[in-house]
Amino acid sequence: MLRKALWTGLYAGVGAAATVAARRVASKIWRVATGEEPPTKK
Repeated sequence: MLRKALWTGLYAGVGAAATVAARRVASKIWRVATGEEPPTKK
């Protein structure tokens, strides 16, 4: 049971970090490609 909880926590942490990293990379690419800030949710 503990191992499953640890695995779930690790998996969630890695997923969140990957999401943040992908967003940063996409924003940098957008700025280089268009010269403007990326669109944001309102």
